[in-house]
Amino acid sequence: MNKARMQGFTLMELMIIVVIVGILATLAYPSYDNFIRRARMEEAKARIMDKARSMERLYATARTFNSTNPGQQASAPVSTDFFDITFAQDSPKADSYEIIARPSARNSRETKGIYYNSIGIMNRCNIDSDGKTSNCEQY
Repeated sequence: MNKARMQGFTLMELMIIVVIVGILATLAYPSYDNFIRRARMEEAKARIMDKARSMERLYATARTFNSTNPGQQASAPVSTDFFDITFAQDSPKADSYEIIARPSARNSRETKGIYYNSIGIMNRCNIDSDGKTSNCEQY
């Protein structure tokens, strides 16, 4: 057999490439997953901050966060594809509000949500279905 005419890869060479690609994927996937989780959290944070600006504008014009005047009521926060963003229970009040972002069903691997209040405190917390927070860290 003339070796000059042989072309292509041997099975052993292909298997080595498959192993190398597998090792690279194993190393890269956790970083990619972490990046995706942070990007989703940042999108929720941006929506919360947008709603906070809107609440401050409402307070500047109506002198309350829960105005009953037509055209001056607080609208509900806008959710993202991966976080359900709502006012906390019994919020907004006349002089304060709280916004909570919980991971949605499409974001089932996320364990933390975002809690924000009217004095500007933003935390990443475990948030239960009743809106109670635990294990919070400054965000």
